[in-house]
Amino acid sequence: MAASESVSINGWSLKSEDGAAVPLPSSIPDWDFQRDLALETVLDVDVDAIRASTALPPECELALTVVWSASGSGIRRLADQVSVHGTGTRSVQLAFIVAGRDSGGTLSVETQLVLAKGIDNPDPTGPRRAGSILWRHEVRVRLQGDASQFPMAVVDFKTAGYPENAPWYLDISPNLEAATMGAVVLLVNCNTPVVLNALRKADKASYAERLIQSALRQDVVRLMVEHAVSDDELEDDSAFEPDTLGHTLLGLIRTYLPGTTLAALRTMRRSDPALLSARVQHAVGLFQKES
Repeated sequence: MAASESVSINGWSLKSEDGAAVPLPSSIPDWDFQRDLALETVLDVDVDAIRASTALPPECELALTVVWSASGSGIRRLADQVSVHGTGTRSVQLAFIVAGRDSGGTLSVETQLVLAKGIDNPDPTGPRRAGSILWRHEVRVRLQGDASQFPMAVVDFKTAGYPENAPWYLDISPNLEAATMGAVVLLVNCNTPVVLNALRKADKASYAERLIQSALRQDVVRLMVEHAVSDDELEDDSAFEPDTLGHTLLGLIRTYLPGTTLAALRTMRRSDPALLSARVQHAVGLFQKES
């Protein structure tokens, strides 16, 4: 690896909606899946120091790359790549946009200085393979949000075949091993503008809009609990990778209905489904925070 002082990064910046750039925070509490994230940074690379500290010849080609990944969607992508030429200190700008629908969970941004092309390095201690990492830097951002903040799509329910006056529909995959942010999609009816406005305003919502948010939050939790209860393959001791649907469903039940087994919930659903619904209303605190 190159000497740490041979590359300096000014820190990643996040562009706001008005175009202003602010330092990238460690978490974005009001983020949702309709919000794309525009990130940029500038790095100063001392090319001579890099080559000296990594035993690379003067003719080698270097490149700065940035790769982002999101734990919520399971997506990992090369966001930008810039060649680094010449000698002395070079200033390089990196910039990219993460689409909101592709993100979720924890966003990781990894910046690397790599050997762009393979070489026949005369120094046996030096790198020779293309892609050899000479320097790296990583930052993580927790994308937080409401309980209902899954990938969201605004559709016309009438033309899409859903009940045309329903405000929303939660589409849940039966695949427990799938990434949660790809397995759960909240569809919102474009013909219910009052609901769309409530979802877009987050913590700036009015009293009436907070009531809508509370109703949606409760309905999402209820539907996911019922989905877990109806899946006979899901057990209390089932093991799933983090951020998968199975892991999320078990975590949700432990959070909202602690100490209650899936067997007990299944019995309740058969004998008194209204009680199960009321238990979820109580656990979520339906309308309580909006008074």
